[in-house]
Amino acid sequence: MPQPIVIRKGAEEKLFDAQMLAKLEAEEIDFRDVGVNDYGLVPGGGFAPQLHDDKLEVVTPVALGKVEGPVVRYTDDEGGYEFELASLDSIVIPRGVKHAAYNICDTMVALFITNFSYRD
Repeated sequence: MPQPIVIRKGAEEKLFDAQMLAKLEAEEIDFRDVGVNDYGLVPGGGFAPQLHDDKLEVVTPVALGKVEGPVVRYTDDEGGYEFELASLDSIVIPRGVKHAAYNICDTMVALFITNFSYRD
């Protein structure tokens, strides 16, 4: 998987499935931990680009107020990709992929981050 992919949240669907992630990545992965960032994505705010060489992460944004439409934009800041996510969509970010998150709505957004370790 050379770049992130987005999983759109349907009405009755689960957010994501770990077996599906392993197939997408074509590597074996194990659940590592879950983190919540509920303070950093203020309206108009964002996080500087990051790159992880040791994990696959699945990030699910949750708007902390009423909002319609996209809440977060993920990009590599270099024109390689750009995805807009609604609340409860998820983005799968493999290791070695540069990513930055920007709040594009008018309410706070929390990020639920599920991390997976590679077995190699």
